[in-house]
Amino acid sequence: MVTYNIFRLSLRRSVVFITGTVLFGLGIWWLNSLPGLYNFWQGYVIDSDIGTFFCEYTDMSKIIRQPINTFSNIVYLLPGLAILRRGWKDQGRHDRYNLVSANPFYSITLGGILLYIFCASTFFHSSLIGFASKLDFSAVYSLSLFPLMYFSHRVWLLVIGVPSNVKHTKSTVTVITVASVLYILLTFFLPHGTENYVVLSIIVVIAIFGFVVETRDRGRTNHRYLLVSIGCIAMAVMWFAFDIYKILCVPDSYIQPHSLWHLFAGISVFYFYMYIRSEKNRI
Repeated sequence: MVTYNIFRLSLRRSVVFITGTVLFGLGIWWLNSLPGLYNFWQGYVIDSDIGTFFCEYTDMSKIIRQPINTFSNIVYLLPGLAILRRGWKDQGRHDRYNLVSANPFYSITLGGILLYIFCASTFFHSSLIGFASKLDFSAVYSLSLFPLMYFSHRVWLLVIGVPSNVKHTKSTVTVITVASVLYILLTFFLPHGTENYVVLSIIVVIAIFGFVVETRDRGRTNHRYLLVSIGCIAMAVMWFAFDIYKILCVPDSYIQPHSLWHLFAGISVFYFYMYIRSEKNRI
């Protein structure tokens, strides 16, 4: 069984991780301490209830209106860079042992998605303006479509009997095209108020395709990674609901329900990548 790990925490990587996290937090504190940046977002279009929508106390006069929810986005940045770097290196590999190593675009795409989520969510929780909210939702759509793209690809290859570590141009181009079209439709044409239902529908389809893959082609992946990923996304959804309905809400706390949503969602994505990376060749 492949137990590939992009985070063998060497001293150098540990230092980079800790330093990056500390600098990001200090940057937020420094920006909010500059009087010249007060009311920076004044005049931009916002939702009427955005100041009280999240549990975290929101100071609408600051440039970083929600420091805790903004800071927690660091969980997307560092794994995103690591996965992107792994995908870039995979382009020169010759020992292709699964769908991800045979198609480096999966790693490059997921790394890019995580970086996009970091930027979009940081922008949104800093500003809370309407345009940033649309970017934040589009990032969620891109992330939810990634496992759908992966499992659709695996199911297709199973149906036609092609090993997943062999490049199959038609299936690759098709799943990328369909995922791109869905992303555009969800981002620009989805009626307001239907976002959560659409994401839930995507999750149901992912679960069905994942079940097909694991029952028809069992024993080729490390299920522990998948179970951790599923458990973390369930915890993330729970904290998201807690934030919306103000359960265990302490507005001035350094630990916010929405920041825990970011944390568990980021961990879930990381372990999903570990899961798809763990796929081994058929014997």
